[in-house]
Amino acid sequence: MLALGLVLAGLVACNPDPSDQMTEGVTYRPADDDEQQSGERGTIVISEVLWSGSVNGDGVWDVTDTFVELRNEGSFPTNVSKWRLDMTGAIVRTWILPDMVPLDVGEHVFIAAKNTGCFPAPDGLLPDLEFGRGDTFELTLRDGDERLIEGAGDDNAPPFVGGWDGVRSRSMERVELMFGGEGSEAQAWHFYTPIAVDVPNDDRVLDTCRGRTLASPGRPNSPDYSGAFASGNFD
Repeated sequence: MLALGLVLAGLVACNPDPSDQMTEGVTYRPADDDEQQSGERGTIVISEVLWSGSVNGDGVWDVTDTFVELRNEGSFPTNVSKWRLDMTGAIVRTWILPDMVPLDVGEHVFIAAKNTGCFPAPDGLLPDLEFGRGDTFELTLRDGDERLIEGAGDDNAPPFVGGWDGVRSRSMERVELMFGGEGSEAQAWHFYTPIAVDVPNDDRVLDTCRGRTLASPGRPNSPDYSGAFASGNFD
């Protein structure tokens, strides 16, 4: 019995209280930080890109009137202020996201190149946000600590979907399904498709532009109807 007691005492001595042990892992800046917040990969996604510009009611096409939309797919509000958006491809550029209110779970926000075109009330502005005219592009979103959060597009291929056909401009929308694919995969995207619903998802497009600028900035994306997938260009 004495020997058994010594063995048990030895086992206890070899297993310290877990609270006394150091923990290791990635640390994240909390949501109440005054400057910026860290994120986790895949919690914030690039959910829509209008790379081909807008068309107003008079049929005037403005290739500089563009936007990028983000959606929070995580489990808590996230402040994306001061996060970094990189573009590679035909145009190489880096933008720092403007100060914005925290993005609630499931919420969409959009950041536009300007507020003087077809998108008068964006959640943020990124002057000089441009994509060329159907040129290759890939967007990469990084948090305030430069951790990779999300990518969209392919810098070695034409835009996956969307474009201007000489009459209307359509955005490139993310398929809104859980595990719907990575933003770097063409099958994760489709072009905007108008839908008849009681609550429209294009209400943040200027009313005089809605007939020719087909997009859903800051709102849930349109359904992924069969046949809505096609390569985007200006031809």
